[in-house]
Amino acid sequence: MHIDHYLQGFLTIFSLVNPVICAQIFNHIESGKSFKDKLTDLTKVILIVGIILAGAAFFGARLLHAFGISLDAFQVAGGIVLTWMGFGMLSKQTGPSKKDTVTPHSEEERDLIRLILFAASPGTITGTITLAINQSDDAVPMIALISIAAVLALTWIIIAIRTRNASDTPSMLNQVTTRFMGLIVLSMGIQFALVGILDFIQNYPHQ
Repeated sequence: MHIDHYLQGFLTIFSLVNPVICAQIFNHIESGKSFKDKLTDLTKVILIVGIILAGAAFFGARLLHAFGISLDAFQVAGGIVLTWMGFGMLSKQTGPSKKDTVTPHSEEERDLIRLILFAASPGTITGTITLAINQSDDAVPMIALISIAAVLALTWIIIAIRTRNASDTPSMLNQVTTRFMGLIVLSMGIQFALVGILDFIQNYPHQ
């Protein structure tokens, strides 16, 4: 595989996970806790997200086959989902809303689950499966797995650094980053959908 394929995979997963917004949400949830406790919770979150995305990369295509869904059809559907997500990131503010306040310790676990569902959202899972299908001819989807590992390692670093100077106020950097990532996700979604359509048309006589 060419290095561009790995770069594309990295940018796709990075844009969908959105580490900057994850950092904002995490610091909002963990406000008041010690830096050591924050790092412990952060590590747990990253590991869970990694397991979910790695599972999607490994078994997503097999599940599609079990349900009788063609890879081309799923690639088109995945592209549409990514396009919708990218458009949403471009057109509205992303991050904690004003109604989100610091929660008691009894509710922190539930809020961390919300963060996990944000990082490993249906859109992220769709992107991971589509990436594994689109760029891996082997049993092991190396591009998807390497991209997931690299993005989550970088996400851990970004959140850990920003945790030292946490702020609940959405910044200009958050807004610009979210919209830039939205443009990437939108572009990737269109590309995945177009490739899926072309592949379906080419393979249709053989189906």
